[in-house]
This record gives sequence, C-alpha cells and structure tokens, in this order.
Amino acid sequence: MTRLLLLGENVRKVLLGAVLALALLLLSAVAVMRLGIMPVTADGTHSSLEARIMPMVLHASIARHASGETNPGPLNEDNLKSGVGTYKAMCARCHSTPEGNASVYGQSFYPPAPQLPKGMAQYTDAQLFWLIKHGIRNTGMPAWGGMLSDEEIWQIVSLLENSQDLPPLVEAEWNEHKNKTGP
Repeated sequence: MTRLLLLGENVRKVLLGAVLALALLLLSAVAVMRLGIMPVTADGTHSSLEARIMPMVLHASIARHASGETNPGPLNEDNLKSGVGTYKAMCARCHSTPEGNASVYGQSFYPPAPQLPKGMAQYTDAQLFWLIKHGIRNTGMPAWGGMLSDEEIWQIVSLLENSQDLPPLVEAEWNEHKNKTGP
C-alpha cells in the first residue's frame, strides 16, 4: 500500500512538472509575441529553420487545398497569347520578364517572388490555379481571383506550364517588350 502511495505521489509530481513546463512555455511565447522580440522585416536575415520549413508548409498547404481539377481551356495559340498578355500586365512586375531578368521589385519581397518564366515544375496545374486565385498570405502575392476570371487564370497556368516550349508566334509575343512606345 505504501508503495502505491509513493507511485501515485511520483505520478502527480511528474504531471505537475509537465503542466508547469507547458505553462512556462506558453507564457514565454506570449511574452515574445507581445514584446516584439521576433524580427518581421523583409530585408533582414532569416533563420535557416524558417527557410527550410516555410517552403514545405507552403507546398503542403497548396497541395491540400487545391482541387484535382484539370485545365478546362484548350492548349492553343489563342489561349497562350491571352496568357502572355495577362502575365505581362499582372505578373511580370514581380515575377520577371520572359528574358529571365530578375525583377528588383519582386526580389525585395520575403520570400523573394519566384522567377516564373523558368517554370513552376513543383506544382500541378490545379495547384498553380489555386495559388494564383487565392494568393499567399504575408508574401506580397495577392489573391487574383477577385481581379481575374477563372479563364484568365487558367490561361496564365497554361503559359507557365508550357513556357519552355511555346509555338513560334506565341514565343515572339512572349519575348516582345510590353510597351514599346510607353514610358
């Protein structure tokens, strides 16, 4: 009987220690958040842990939320040309031009905006569609679903997925400067 009482007493001490450790951890987390200790600048250095974890979290979230839908638009020159026009108007400022010159603007974000003309092989068509339509919180990537139609988003997806193998007329339009006469 004494042995059972000692065992019960030890279990209580362990549980009390675990609860106190958890409470201390939560209190520390609240203190860090409320005191502004965590760096939030986009131009500062970032931990290697953050650099390793965030891409995995991003890809897993996109894979989970994107449907298995396939691109409903036909892969033809008209849709690819429309994708080129929309990309140049809405995407190139952050994600670079077809020449592959990195956008200074897009590189100032954290994380830097990916250079899309090189392709996005790690994502399926449905995942790219979801990413463009819904955006990515706290990165500067807006949710284009309120500004572009689903058809326009699918045209951009078609362009990105096929940017390394475009028909000659689309390739010419893709490599043409957006505004030859503009400012």
